[in-house]
Amino acid sequence: MINNASISNPQALVGTSEVSDWLTIDEEHLKAFAHASYLEGDRVDLTPSRNHALGPQLVDGFLLLSLLVYFDFASQTLRTEGGYGFNYGVDRVRFTHPVYVGQRVRLHRKIAEIKQKSPTRALVTLDTELEVEDSGKTAMVARWLLMLVDGEGEK
Repeated sequence: MINNASISNPQALVGTSEVSDWLTIDEEHLKAFAHASYLEGDRVDLTPSRNHALGPQLVDGFLLLSLLVYFDFASQTLRTEGGYGFNYGVDRVRFTHPVYVGQRVRLHRKIAEIKQKSPTRALVTLDTELEVEDSGKTAMVARWLLMLVDGEGEK
């Protein structure tokens, strides 16, 4: 984690990287994601999804993408006292290898760029890769944009 002592010189943070702990993708969360994204049989026709060659235990790519938020809260890359961040967007997302229920994944992330947008806001670009345990494969690659805000400075 990078603390507010480092924020005084944000360019020094560029290139900083870390790797998360492993997370097991379970059936309960896959079902909850389907519910949260309105992918339920009484709402939509799921026949194509149930008939694809990879099977029903395939984890949806958008669930994998949403894990960026989980990994950020589990181990925040950037933290400032009284600060917070906004999900500003995602560039160049690719789902490169399937992930199935029961598999474990972890996130590799690197600070690619920090642009000071105002005295209290910085746009942080993170290059991320989601690794699948035991396969040596990358399941997802994404460039994630976060707006880091000095909450104390904006009061």
